[in-house]
Amino acid sequence: MGQSAMFTILVANPKGGAGKTTIATNLAGYLAGKHQRVVILDMDRQRSSARWLARRPRGFPEIRGALPDTDPKIIRDYAPQWLIVDAPAGVHGSQLAELVKSADAVLVPVSTSTFDFEATADFLAELSALKPVRDGKRSLAIIGSKVDGRTVAAADLDAFLAPLSLDVLTHVRDSQLYVHAARDSLSIFDQPRSRAEEAWADWPPILHWLQSIVSGKAAK
Repeated sequence: MGQSAMFTILVANPKGGAGKTTIATNLAGYLAGKHQRVVILDMDRQRSSARWLARRPRGFPEIRGALPDTDPKIIRDYAPQWLIVDAPAGVHGSQLAELVKSADAVLVPVSTSTFDFEATADFLAELSALKPVRDGKRSLAIIGSKVDGRTVAAADLDAFLAPLSLDVLTHVRDSQLYVHAARDSLSIFDQPRSRAEEAWADWPPILHWLQSIVSGKAAK
């Protein structure tokens, strides 16, 4: 999934606790494991991604970090192939519009509580109204977060999104593999297949979706 120009992925959702940082760090881990230069820009007040990176053990594929006040020249000099933006929880308004404008793709993790559905409906309406998304110039995908795709909760999420003409790209299950990986400042892709294959199985739709966007961008 390599490319020469930097590709920016915005990971955003309307409220905390929906797996935003889990998606950002594990996606970074996958890309870094494919010998890609990756930077995570942590814009969330909790700085979960930044702390995860600070604890990351030596010897694993390198992922660099940045904060909102990081000198952009530092990022440019590294020449990352991927910039993953861990957006502030509840981002909206002009800040959301600016982040979407700067991104190539937008991933929205959504958990399956009724309260998240209600907040997500407003968030997705705001996202869909932004000109780059409305005009089809920014790819948008929903990820069912912390849910097994075979459960009633996953079906509820699919039903909720159906009137919005949005589909769930994949369901990332609520697995202790993510908890253990986060504790050790690793991604699930840093772990042996024998241990993490169950969690890996949820990711191909995300990776194929990104590959299709990268290929489309390169063809232009």
